Amino acid sequence: MNRIREYFKVYESKETREVFEQNEYEANRLSYYVIFACAAILIIAWVLNLLGIFTVARNRMNILALSGVVEFAVPVTLYLVFKGRKRWLKYVMVITLLVVCTQLFGILNHNVILIMILPVLLSSRYFSKGFTAMMAILSVLMILSGSILSVHFGIIDLNFYPVIDNGTVITIEDGLRASVTALGVDLGRATKSMIINGFLPRLLVFTVISFIAVYIAKHGHDMVLQQDKISRATAIVSAELNTATQIQNSMVPNIFPAFPERDEFDIYAAMYTAKEVGGDFYDFFLVDESHLAIVIADVSGKGVPAALFMMASKILLNDQTLVGGTPAEILAAVNDRICSNNKAEMFVTIWLGILDIRTGKIIASNAGHEYPVIRKDSGQYELLKDKHGFVVGGMEGVMYRNYEITLKKGDSLFLYTDGIPEANNADKEQFGTDRMVSALNIDPAAAPEEILSNVKNEVQQFVGDAEQFDDLTMLCLRYNGTA
Repeated sequence: MNRIREYFKVYESKETREVFEQNEYEANRLSYYVIFACAAILIIAWVLNLLGIFTVARNRMNILALSGVVEFAVPVTLYLVFKGRKRWLKYVMVITLLVVCTQLFGILNHNVILIMILPVLLSSRYFSKGFTAMMAILSVLMILSGSILSVHFGIIDLNFYPVIDNGTVITIEDGLRASVTALGVDLGRATKSMIINGFLPRLLVFTVISFIAVYIAKHGHDMVLQQDKISRATAIVSAELNTATQIQNSMVPNIFPAFPERDEFDIYAAMYTAKEVGGDFYDFFLVDESHLAIVIADVSGKGVPAALFMMASKILLNDQTLVGGTPAEILAAVNDRICSNNKAEMFVTIWLGILDIRTGKIIASNAGHEYPVIRKDSGQYELLKDKHGFVVGGMEGVMYRNYEITLKKGDSLFLYTDGIPEANNADKEQFGTDRMVSALNIDPAAAPEEILSNVKNEVQQFVGDAEQFDDLTMLCLRYNGTA
């Protein structure tokens, strides 16, 4: 008994009630359209009967048509009044449809037996196996009632009648019933024969259809639950990624002007991740009053793993820089610390420079990162092909090399990650460093923020509708000199 109750209970959870309510409102709309279509078919059958095309007795057809239209008007009116937003409407709509279908079957007999399948199939759209099973049981009872009614009031089907002894029936249309009855056919025997030869075979077919309908309801219900579960999980992940994006953005300097009290230099940076979070990062901070550390880096991989590795690398690099030492010494120390516990076997390319604000001299070291771009003597931007060291995190005990860049008043330094030159368009063509340098030289004397905007616009125009594959990170420093 408990198993039966479990089977017929409303098959949903408290968490998904709203989802199933919305589904049932949409199913009510489908029922509304089906009822309208069936009402139109009923009226057409009525008209054809009045024209003499259908041979059902007109008085019976008139009663069926009028009662059917009135019965259909009830669920249609309720649907329009409540705009389909009531869950109990399904009982009114589908059961009314079943009753009218039974009336049609009782009058027109086997000619419309297929219409009896409609309420069961329609009920499965509500994704409630209990409701669908209930409609299947009611449909069986209605088919039985319709079979009995058809013997007494419907079109005579001699295939289901007992054999007539010593009699031959030669008649047409309306005279068929009178002829059969005049030969002494017992309606009780006819009803029994109709149930055995007509109802039972149809019941077997209807049982198969009912099982399919219940399966569709159960499968549809499970699908809704699964989709709701996926949606909820996606929403949670999206919220967490959004939080991770905020955390990552807060890890890099993002308030500009960054040093409004310092006139010796102007710096601007931007980071555009391909996913919610990425592996690129930049950083700049004062080591002391006369030295500015500048960092740009690109972690291998993408997404959350790269973002976690990025944050760990940034913290280590920042801490080690504040401890002191040249860029080469700092990179070597950070590399050893990362390699000591790098189970993910990830690595990061880093360009690190320390600017002496008083003189404009930069001591820099490159751990497998892209070439920097320099604008000197108020000219144009050009690639500076420095010597690369090994990536950080690739192998313990690596030594790095320092080199110097001297900036004069008005000179600029542009740093970037490989997402800029490797940006692809729809034809899989890369943006390349030549286009990047050309973008920088659209207005080489522009402020750092405008320089980055020019590059970003050129990349977007080149890429077009192609999906961004890699993170885009840029940094531009202009040295204004000391007073």
